[in-house]
Amino acid sequence: MPLIGVGVGLNRQRYGQFQNGYSSRVIADGGTIESLECVAAASSLLQSASLLLIPSGYKAGVVYAELPANGNGDLTWSRNSVANRTQSDGNIGSVAANVPRLSYMYGSCPALLLEPQRTNSLRNSTMQGASTSPSTLPTNWTTATAGLTQTVVGIGTENGLPYIDVQFSGTATATSSQIRFETTTQIVASNGQTWTSSFWVKEIAAPSPANSLANILSERDSLGANLATNIQTITISSTLTRNIFTRTNTNASTARINNAINAFVTIGNTYDFTIRIAAAQVELGAYATTWIDTTNAAATRLVDTFTRNNIYTNGLISASGGTWYVELRNNVGYTRDTFTVGLFISDTTNITSNNINIRNGGGGAVRLSINKVIAGVSTALYMTTTNTVKLAIKWNGTSADIFENGVKVISATSFTPTIMENLGFNLGQVPNFIQAMALYPTPLSDADCTALTT
Repeated sequence: MPLIGVGVGLNRQRYGQFQNGYSSRVIADGGTIESLECVAAASSLLQSASLLLIPSGYKAGVVYAELPANGNGDLTWSRNSVANRTQSDGNIGSVAANVPRLSYMYGSCPALLLEPQRTNSLRNSTMQGASTSPSTLPTNWTTATAGLTQTVVGIGTENGLPYIDVQFSGTATATSSQIRFETTTQIVASNGQTWTSSFWVKEIAAPSPANSLANILSERDSLGANLATNIQTITISSTLTRNIFTRTNTNASTARINNAINAFVTIGNTYDFTIRIAAAQVELGAYATTWIDTTNAAATRLVDTFTRNNIYTNGLISASGGTWYVELRNNVGYTRDTFTVGLFISDTTNITSNNINIRNGGGGAVRLSINKVIAGVSTALYMTTTNTVKLAIKWNGTSADIFENGVKVISATSFTPTIMENLGFNLGQVPNFIQAMALYPTPLSDADCTALTT
């Protein structure tokens, strides 16, 4: 495999040898290698790190770091459930329990995907029981027809997602025609909860006259009677696209919830159109997470976490301090569900003691913030405002500096700990896509930190 972006001559040769050694180590340990060319593109400054992680090698329970070569930088990974990811071919595919997810959602070089625990409360998101002959909707799905006949005319898989094609035809006798992904009494909910409905949708045959589609979240009482219908209009096209609708329940009597796709039609008009519906989900939370496939019961994807202990003992940082580099993708303004630290470097496994951490900070829709904790007292240092961010944090036993995307944003904030042993990710409250991560045993120069984050 050709090497790119790593210099010439001896440096290229040494890095080529390093890559071969990394690949051999991963394969000998029973691991899998993906996108080694992304590792090859590492800058010479990244190559000089004491710990270098560019997502490539993994197996159940482990993410392999490229450096150090002895494996002392490998991450111990945990997520005791299956989960889905975007594969290199763009399709959605599953990985087994505790297998790290290398997601290609944001480019040809994968990022490590970490998500909080979520449950798809729909019992049948894989559309078991659907049939075209005779036309049968998936088990547990129901309809409100408005005088239109809803006929299942296709069943298949697109982009790794199971789908059904539904033809709507006839003369409308009401203003809507709806397909519900669950019965109206199944999913327990309450007032004040925030739920997110999602599904992929695509136009197969356009209607004439035109109609509009919507993502529906309905609040219901314990008997399934409708209390409030919350609507988000869908723009449909010939491309299979995920539609996401988040809504907080506001009715004091809310005891159940259901989601649906709805076609708004005009009474007396005759319609004939077909849409593709794939991979529906409804989850308790303020944003959509990766699809959780279900067949006959609600299913939960557990949280992704990792640890790397003894980073001080193994010399990955030192008594003179260190530098921590992290590159993150899709750092959007999610509203967090709960408060947790997220990414951290800490002196002990008790992350409430002394640490530097990167988390979704503050209330409402916010991006990542960098915080320091000294003797259990947390202080927010900086909040990033960009979707893709390269961060470098260096400390020397007296103070710490922070660099973001080539700019020094925090200078000489007081920070005295140096003997920090633990690198980890603890129950993050929003999705994180880690494109690269590195440690250095000393605080780098300002010039190097600027170069590293540019």
